[in-house]
Amino acid sequence: MTGALRLDDNGYPKQLWSFVFRGAKFAQNGPEGYSLAHLADHKQHRNRASDEFARTSPSTPTRPLFGLYTSAANTVYVPCNLIRPTDFAGALRNLLIRRAQSLYGSDCRLLPAEFSIPAASSEKWELDRFTWADPVGTSVHIREFLAFRRAEVARLLSPLPAQLR
Repeated sequence: MTGALRLDDNGYPKQLWSFVFRGAKFAQNGPEGYSLAHLADHKQHRNRASDEFARTSPSTPTRPLFGLYTSAANTVYVPCNLIRPTDFAGALRNLLIRRAQSLYGSDCRLLPAEFSIPAASSEKWELDRFTWADPVGTSVHIREFLAFRRAEVARLLSPLPAQLR
């Protein structure tokens, strides 16, 4: 796929969140009562990127954002009893991605440079209209996560053994 190093089973976001909350690799169990949801669409089929994000240049072609599938900045854990932000709830997804942007600030880019996150669709969806829990987790184990990720990327970029070519 263009724009993605690898499509997987949400492993990289789950690994990062596991290091943030547990200080260890992901053990195939997320927080009880929560599921991982993507904020920005990352699929080819029924992709909503052109509807949900502004392009910084109108001449920039809209393309699916495949690489966001493995981006931890593009994921949140949401209670299982809520509609997932990825399930066609555009205003809710926009609210959460704007909240992520306010938390991450300039530490990371949530979208590729040719896209920007639109403002709230109405005053009732402004960030300050909601009560937000304090962020949880710690960055103490981020070095361990980065070492894990470096090893994974090196493995993915290494030449394939002759028998697999």
